[in-house]
Amino acid sequence: MRTRNYSGIPLLLAAFFIFAAPSAARADSLFRLFPEGQANGFYGDNIPLRTNNEIGDFGTVLVAGFFLDYTSAARYCSLHYDTFAQLFTHQTQYDRAGEGQFVGATDDENISPTTKLHLDEFYYRDASVITMVTTSDQSPEFNPALALLLLANDQASINQFNAQLQHYWGQQWSSEISVHQTTFFGTGNSSNNSGDSYGQYAGAATDYHFSGRFSLGVGYRFFDFRFSAPGQPGEQAHWPFVRGTWQVMKNLYLSGMVGVVISHTQGQSDQVNPGGLGLLEYQFEHGTLSLSGGEEPTLTSAYGTVGNIRGVRGNVLYDFTPRLTGSAGGSYYDSSGNNFSGEFASWGVGLSQRVNKWLSVNARFIQIRRSETTTSQFLPSNNESGQWAVGDYYIIGLAVSIEAFRWSWQ
Repeated sequence: MRTRNYSGIPLLLAAFFIFAAPSAARADSLFRLFPEGQANGFYGDNIPLRTNNEIGDFGTVLVAGFFLDYTSAARYCSLHYDTFAQLFTHQTQYDRAGEGQFVGATDDENISPTTKLHLDEFYYRDASVITMVTTSDQSPEFNPALALLLLANDQASINQFNAQLQHYWGQQWSSEISVHQTTFFGTGNSSNNSGDSYGQYAGAATDYHFSGRFSLGVGYRFFDFRFSAPGQPGEQAHWPFVRGTWQVMKNLYLSGMVGVVISHTQGQSDQVNPGGLGLLEYQFEHGTLSLSGGEEPTLTSAYGTVGNIRGVRGNVLYDFTPRLTGSAGGSYYDSSGNNFSGEFASWGVGLSQRVNKWLSVNARFIQIRRSETTTSQFLPSNNESGQWAVGDYYIIGLAVSIEAFRWSWQ
């Protein structure tokens, strides 16, 4: 199993602590540390998530880590780290402890009253299906990056970084520039497909705000996809788009962007496809509804393939009482690219009870469905091509998060 480090992680952590360093005369500076842990018991009826020879078993996933944040008038920073252990009653060949980690970091900078900078990064190392399903806060309405990670049959690692600089020119005009990178590390069970895959874009956009509730704008993103494994051609894509936001009413928000994606693979002709993303958020008296989806160019799998991913994800949260929350959600994605196509679907329901300010308990049901088709002998597949692998997971667990340290100063 590869244990290669990613250079972006230490750089971002160094930047985090530089930004988080206390500055003179901050009236509201606050630093907090929260050790945290989880213990989730579960039953899964298809532990390896295969189309045949399914294996069911009871198991436990343990999580240990911490969360820290820093708040001041000029910035907000946070750092989150977890490590995982999964243990099974009978299928002990799938036991893992300390091999998987998660790191997440954010930094929001108020550079001036009209200029804002946002940075965020997350990193999953050797993430397994069981760990992702039972512990991720994206479950079951997984985002596109984690859905592609779960399409990988081997344990895979992923790093995703975003940066956005936004400036307001006045009451009507605003502009932003953004960069993004997604990296899949050392995936595949073949030496011919053991390299890393990089997908990145740089973009810019300008919006006109007709009012505080409605805006329209134009933008452009340039995508570049590269692979360290020999023989895999790079690909570029251009995406000009128009976009808009609309606060329809106090509790209903809509946003979207649409355009055409012009893709070019080395040695092949250009392809033109539609591209667009949309978001709907609605707040009602005791809950919230969120729905998003669309189609965009991306690394279409953790195996070093490029194309488009289209899909939708959504969830509903409902507060039965101030301490008891119900949830229901799901996602569906269809990725298609060179030598690989795959489908991923998930849905689930759950209840969470906050016992006190540091302890919560939960019960959930989640179903995962996965199907992939490969046309290359170098792309691994443990499933029958085009067949759905289905796994049902019944989970009960508890989570602990304690404020162990607080430091505020003026």
